Amino acid sequence: MRTLFLAGTFFCFALLIQIRAQDVEIVRQAAVVKETTVSSDEHLEAESAADEQPAIASVPVKAPIAKVAVSSPKPAVAKQPAPKLTIEQMRRGGEMAAERLKKEARAEQAAATPVATGPAKTTSSPPDRAAREPDSQLHFANFSGQTAFIRLADGFDFPVGKPDARGYYKARGFRVNGHLGEDWDGVGGGDTDLGDPIYCIGDGVVVFARDCHMGWGNVVIVRHIFRENGTTHNVDSLYGHLQKILVYQGQKVRRGEQIATLGNAHGLYDAHLHLEIRKNIEIGMSRAKFAQDYSNYYDPSQFISAHRHLASGGTNYRVALNTFTQDARIPWDKLKNYSHAHTGGGSGESAIALKKALASQPGQ
Repeated sequence: MRTLFLAGTFFCFALLIQIRAQDVEIVRQAAVVKETTVSSDEHLEAESAADEQPAIASVPVKAPIAKVAVSSPKPAVAKQPAPKLTIEQMRRGGEMAAERLKKEARAEQAAATPVATGPAKTTSSPPDRAAREPDSQLHFANFSGQTAFIRLADGFDFPVGKPDARGYYKARGFRVNGHLGEDWDGVGGGDTDLGDPIYCIGDGVVVFARDCHMGWGNVVIVRHIFRENGTTHNVDSLYGHLQKILVYQGQKVRRGEQIATLGNAHGLYDAHLHLEIRKNIEIGMSRAKFAQDYSNYYDPSQFISAHRHLASGGTNYRVALNTFTQDARIPWDKLKNYSHAHTGGGSGESAIALKKALASQPGQ
């Protein structure tokens, strides 16, 4: 009986010890669960604090976290600056602006209609023809007034005995600050060539045609445009001392077309043609206002010989018509007229040139 009592007592004691051990284990597990349920924000805060303070050994206890909805104001949207243009965009914009200006210029040029002084004919080009701007030096060209579209000259010939001055001789040549052109006479001498045809030396447009009285008599000036070595130039050819004028201002003329007859300045000289070729298209009949040298003039024979054949391609170019601004001051109708005042004309220089020309003729 005593043995049973001791066995029961021992069993109860062992059971109490086992229960106590389970309670201790449960407490430990609970502590571990609490430690692992710390929020990530708290864990990050703990790590941050650990960098600044020494670690403190303690059992972390999770406190209840109240979730509060906080309405934060919307962030202000900053005004975005205008996007910067790239180099390519700026280049393209410049090209478009330049193209627009070119179109406007072409429209204005196509609308320009020169006014011719003669009847029936006109120097205007068809409205749909695009105006070509000369691509380089046009000597003193001024497009502010009347204009005309003319063919690019394909070459130049002599104005008498076309195309090579056959049957004529050069009585007087070009001289700087002296005789600014050439005098062409027929080999017959005297007035034997009076009334002979005068031909235009190249394609162009008549910019002057009238009786100038004084020592000039009837005068025609034709404007030409030609291309040489990729450069475009204007020149004027002047024909003086004419008997009759067969063209009018503003008329287009062709190379080799008759424009007048050879005269003697209303009887002032022996019949001959005075020819000038000018680089400066502002001179007109006001030669004294401009330098009388190669800056404004060509030697006519040298120019023609050097430009007999030029590339043209049928291209039309725009040229100015009324560029003789100095001529506006000339009182044409009040100038002395030498009509029928024949003085015998000629000169020692012309006589010597005639003898040389006759001596060079075959059969003389």
